[in-house]
Amino acid sequence: MRVDIKSQLIYYSKKLQQKNFVIGPGGNTSCKIEDRIAIKPSGLEFEELKISDLVEIDLSSENPSLLPHKFRPSSEYLMHVKIYQMRPEISCIIHAHPPYVIGLTACDIEIKHLFPDGVVYLGEKIPLIDYCTPCTTKLAELVQTNIKHHHVLILKNHGAITIGENVKSAYLRMELLENLAYIQWIALNLKGNLNQINFLSKENIEEILNLESEKYRQDILK
Repeated sequence: MRVDIKSQLIYYSKKLQQKNFVIGPGGNTSCKIEDRIAIKPSGLEFEELKISDLVEIDLSSENPSLLPHKFRPSSEYLMHVKIYQMRPEISCIIHAHPPYVIGLTACDIEIKHLFPDGVVYLGEKIPLIDYCTPCTTKLAELVQTNIKHHHVLILKNHGAITIGENVKSAYLRMELLENLAYIQWIALNLKGNLNQINFLSKENIEEILNLESEKYRQDILK
């Protein structure tokens, strides 16, 4: 597996902790090249992570196998495997615990688009799935089903998942998602009522997605 994508994974994984998108050893990230993935080990914080710490999983057979390593893979590794099996075109998965995203959705507040960049990079709709016990096969399969047509998925009372054709795009989507949740939280505190917030309409979103300039920005993320 090439070292450069692993270096990028370490760099952007550390940014997750610097931005407080994860606390302590929480969250997990992975990258893929060909038939192998490299994933954060269980129990380590992103800030202390080195390339040699990444645990590799062989996806070449029907039953993925862990390659020998001193560390165990993230306890959510099955979720990563299921996503890569569903979306073979992607090269990175980020799972973090962004506080504004978790806070709003824990109150049954749907995160909706408020500005064009969110639409361009996060997609037309930001799906939310109900709480499911972490580290279980049930959660992995639920995520696999719901991320089929999306680049972002919110797990209620748990966190968020973003995926990308490269590491940078997956990270950017996580940053934009938390920024959108933060802006919505500000608007809610100023207005006090969701019905008074000027969310982008379905027509607004379609117009943004059809702009040639925005299609170009989507393409350069790949």
